[in-house]
Amino acid sequence: MKQQQLQRRQRLLWVCALSCALAATAAAQNGRPLPANIGSGSSGGGSGSSTQRQTQPDTFGVYRFRVDNPNEEMVVADTTLEGVQQYDPTRRQVFDYRHLGILGSAHQPIVYEPWLRRGFTPGLRQYELYQVDGRSMPYYRLQRPYTSLSYVQGSEQADGHLTAQFSRNFAAGLNFCVDYRRINQIGEADQYPNQQNRTTALALGLGRRSLNGRYDAFLSFSANTTEHKDNGGVRIPPIDAEDFATPGSAQVFLADARTRYARREWMYTQYYRLGGGADSLGNTRRAYTLSHQFVFSDADYKFRDEYALVDSFFYDQWYNQLLTDDRGARYFISHRLVENSFRISTFKLADTPANARARNQRDLLEVGLTHRYNAVNQEPADTIVNNLLLTGRLGLRPGERLRLEAEGQLDLWDQAGDYRLTGALAIDMKQAGALTLKANSQLYQATLLQQRHWITQQPVWDNNNFQRTLETNLGVLYALPRLRMEVGGHYHLINNYIYFDTTGRPAQTTAPVSLFQLTLRKDFRFGPFTLGNTVAWQQSTSDALRVPALFGKHSLYYSGRWFKNMEVQTGIDLRYATGYHADHYNPLTGQFNLQNRSELDFFPNADLYFSMKVRTFRFFIKWENATTLVRPDDLLYLTAFYPFPDAAIRMGIRWRLLD
Repeated sequence: MKQQQLQRRQRLLWVCALSCALAATAAAQNGRPLPANIGSGSSGGGSGSSTQRQTQPDTFGVYRFRVDNPNEEMVVADTTLEGVQQYDPTRRQVFDYRHLGILGSAHQPIVYEPWLRRGFTPGLRQYELYQVDGRSMPYYRLQRPYTSLSYVQGSEQADGHLTAQFSRNFAAGLNFCVDYRRINQIGEADQYPNQQNRTTALALGLGRRSLNGRYDAFLSFSANTTEHKDNGGVRIPPIDAEDFATPGSAQVFLADARTRYARREWMYTQYYRLGGGADSLGNTRRAYTLSHQFVFSDADYKFRDEYALVDSFFYDQWYNQLLTDDRGARYFISHRLVENSFRISTFKLADTPANARARNQRDLLEVGLTHRYNAVNQEPADTIVNNLLLTGRLGLRPGERLRLEAEGQLDLWDQAGDYRLTGALAIDMKQAGALTLKANSQLYQATLLQQRHWITQQPVWDNNNFQRTLETNLGVLYALPRLRMEVGGHYHLINNYIYFDTTGRPAQTTAPVSLFQLTLRKDFRFGPFTLGNTVAWQQSTSDALRVPALFGKHSLYYSGRWFKNMEVQTGIDLRYATGYHADHYNPLTGQFNLQNRSELDFFPNADLYFSMKVRTFRFFIKWENATTLVRPDDLLYLTAFYPFPDAAIRMGIRWRLLD
């Protein structure tokens, strides 16, 4: 073992020992554990997920909503310690996403989940979790300005993750909000050659609600830019830490490849409402709404590699069919989208607007028509695709114990016949638990990258013979809050499944693909200690869809209160997946494709952390990939040929302000 690695691990071991000592000291100080309960099943932070062990929220009268339905609000309550150490968006999901070993890199779900289609798409969504747009950005209803800031420092000074949310009211019913995210993963000492990432996501929103409640308008601008250096993976599989002194001395497949994705979007959404006021007894009347939404989006996708002749990425018989010019490889795709949506709806609010709680709807019935004009330049070819979507949405909440939601769309133009139907039924049985049923069925055409691709202005495939894919997804979740437990079962059936094979080219199955999933989430409490568990079992009937048979993440942590006003949490987060031939990420296509060269081994990966909170200020220190202490010759892989660097320390703060 190299002397530099030994010194680094010794420093990390001292941090671990200090954290454990602090936890042991606190346990003897009559620490008060934080209350916890089970959530609704939505994604959240924490290695056990915030839905598994969510503490009681701090309430400041701040309510968040999305622009597509401003009448459905959620209380903003994010000042707990739950999951504060999980800064990486790929780990702030119920089930983790796999990526390329560094923050901000291309990602893919470890536990399969359907991709809900909405007309034409280029099919380049590998950076989706790091982006924000007009539909996903939060708007706020509040009385005082709201600010939430967080910063995470990486193992090098050049590495950091900054997020900021801000909202403030102005005169005449105006509200201004900002959502900003910045990833800098550009250090060199603790990363592999030609593997760096810089991602910027910014969304600005201006909302106005008229004083008489008749007219609402929301204008937003979003800008997302991802610049990534692509090394194609590390060349020596399976790789041991003994094979190189530092990550920077490893050999990689691509020496100078780079990807840049940039997307700018303007969105204007307006609602005109009739009715909906309160009668003399304070009961809300039924409302009728006319709405219009305009979207203009301009996206560019670029990749280049100037040293194709020396890159074994091609000449080791991996993707030699994709090399069309010995001088290098590149592609350029631009996508201009103009979208207009017109909708008419009727609804009734569950509470009057003057009520202090979050507003939500008792029922909703909506129909609409959406036109999407897609202008695509896939160098050197041009394409125009028009989608005309007939849409509908239904929501029923007859009481607090029953909720039904359904929505659908049908394409009537260039992709005529494509459709999607989605529904969910939630039943609250009080002491007997909560039951949620979900169903989705969609028929869709292949994405642009699945249909055709040009590299260095030369066609490498043109698949006009692909059949439409029919996908059906069924799921059931049963939650028992008093036992802090949730169990689920999911079934996915995909006909004409399209995937990317071991040569990096798209292919389609002729036989249906079935995928079965069972999930379990359970927390155990032992005084101030909690053991959170999340496990998923999967079984695919086709080699074209490869997933690990078992994925799990567990968290053992201590919670308590020190010095009267400081809440602390310290423990260990563990995750693992059983061995399988995981996909490889190919930057020439921007897709994850099959590979048979390397099988990922079972490797339990542990992170140690300590976090604290004083009022609305939170701090954490985290030792990532601590498993290397006991297995110094092994590295963590979530994607084939893309190992994580060795153990490293990260520190972060999060501060929430109301002024």
